[in-house]
Amino acid sequence: MKHNFIFRGLSLLAFVMLMQSCKDEPPVPTPPNAYGTGVFVINEGPFQNGTGTVTFINRSTSGVQQDVFQQANGRPLGNIAQSMASFGTQGLLVVNNANKVEVVDLKDFKSVGSIEGLGLPSKIVVAANTGKAYVTEWVSFGSPGRVAVIDIISRTVIKSIPVGDFPNAITFHNNRIYVANSNENTVVEINASVDTVLRTITVGDRPNGFVSQGNNLLVLCGGNPSWTGSETAGAIATISGAQTSIASFPAATFHPSNFTSHPSGNAVLYEVNGAVYSQSLPVPASIVPANPVINRGFYHFSLDPTADGLLYGTDAGDFASNGWIFRYERNFALKDSIRAGIAPGYIHYR
Repeated sequence: MKHNFIFRGLSLLAFVMLMQSCKDEPPVPTPPNAYGTGVFVINEGPFQNGTGTVTFINRSTSGVQQDVFQQANGRPLGNIAQSMASFGTQGLLVVNNANKVEVVDLKDFKSVGSIEGLGLPSKIVVAANTGKAYVTEWVSFGSPGRVAVIDIISRTVIKSIPVGDFPNAITFHNNRIYVANSNENTVVEINASVDTVLRTITVGDRPNGFVSQGNNLLVLCGGNPSWTGSETAGAIATISGAQTSIASFPAATFHPSNFTSHPSGNAVLYEVNGAVYSQSLPVPASIVPANPVINRGFYHFSLDPTADGLLYGTDAGDFASNGWIFRYERNFALKDSIRAGIAPGYIHYR
């Protein structure tokens, strides 16, 4: 009995020492600049309830982290996440139904503040070397939208610029901001130095994407869908200085989307009728899709612009459960697939 008591005492002592060593072990720190480079997939989240999330993919290791905002901040991002941009060490996350832009530190993804009171913000772009971000705001359905000009350092809206109906896609090109009014057939050009509208450019119906090609800016136009009662074919407009040319698709049933650069650099990619096609440049007067490079469609599809970057496509599935990210080599061979959050959409490459 005496030996048994000694054994139990030693066991208890060992257990206490083990627990003490576990208790005193410091937490694993976040690596410096953990999110300084990589691929950020913006998961919109369920419509009208729940929260959007961010999936982070490490290019060098292909490691995946889900819901990095929640993990870093202990609270949800908000409903519905729409897009992302970055400036220096800061990331800017646009959250549509929450009417805000959340600002995070990219070393650990912790929130450092937010810009509140926006009107259904959607897409964002940072104007290089200006310290300003530009955010399209739908404001309300059926009325003209606007662009919020944000001073990133002070995290304040310094100007609101009225534009057209349902402004969505936005880009920075040749020191100009271009905004696609997606319920119209126009693109608004803004001088990024003084934040004034220079002109409104007529393109095809329902512009939805931009690709910069040297000094030219290409605009993908989806055309009016059949439910509008006046279906029209999609188009690609080329804005070259003061001149704009428009090339049309062959029939009103062609409604292209997901406009991005081709890995070769001398063509563009677009999706139409459930497949991805390549179009060489310059764009001819009539566009005839032939021989898809990827024979399936995506919720969002784009090229990682970094050297040897992959092509990324998202599948939102039923918009209620976790979707997928599909990665393609630059020769369009499928590399792998990665689980994402609910309704994976916009992708930000850094």
